[in-house]
Amino acid sequence: MELDNKFGERFLVTLSKNIAKFLKTTQYSLSECELCKSHHLIHPLLCRHCYEDLPLFSYQHLHKNLLNWPAIDKLFPHRAFEQLLCLSPYVTPFDHWLKQLKYQQRFELADLFGFLLAQLWRNQKLGNDDSALLSVPIHIKKWQQRGFNQAHLIAKAFAKRSHLPYLDHAIIRSSYCESQVGQSGKQRRKNLKNAFQLSKTINKWPSHIILVDDVITTGTTTNTICKLLKKKGVKHITVLTVALTLP
Repeated sequence: MELDNKFGERFLVTLSKNIAKFLKTTQYSLSECELCKSHHLIHPLLCRHCYEDLPLFSYQHLHKNLLNWPAIDKLFPHRAFEQLLCLSPYVTPFDHWLKQLKYQQRFELADLFGFLLAQLWRNQKLGNDDSALLSVPIHIKKWQQRGFNQAHLIAKAFAKRSHLPYLDHAIIRSSYCESQVGQSGKQRRKNLKNAFQLSKTINKWPSHIILVDDVITTGTTTNTICKLLKKKGVKHITVLTVALTLP
């Protein structure tokens, strides 16, 4: 009986792997590149040639940190995070993709962003054994109105590929405010005062936190969260975003 159970378990594991492989192969065969309509894909929405043409930041001389670029460093003079990793400036095609995810519910783009962020993470050979992911939350009222949080979807897709633990309920947006698009840093700081709370269920925070968001503009939101994390003893914070709005 025990042998039969073990055989049955192995059979189910093998079957599930084969089904997953078949579904992945089918998905690729039915997909085309978002940009050039090619079928030679590295992701169901992107081919190798278009990936190489994306306007990605180069980290060749930046020592795994966008803040080592003086022009970027000046944008965040009073930051509470040590490292910034970002795929691209807020330009085409990323600006269009981010708007389509947020306003047209193209959720498949969250998986594309997770794939691209995982590529960036692997290329920089980052991470340690005491790391965990967080995402910038939205207020429950806004979540109910919109139906989703794009930063959460991106973080989930990234966590799946990077195999990092994702603490998806670690930060709570406790106060509601309207969209901050177009507001100054001073206005944003005023709006975000006491806007976030950290979960009381986490007794010991990891030494390294990766904070995921879709776009970083003034850094006010991420900085507010980072200050709370530092008070909990977090030593190193990496802000990981899809796009950076440049002046």
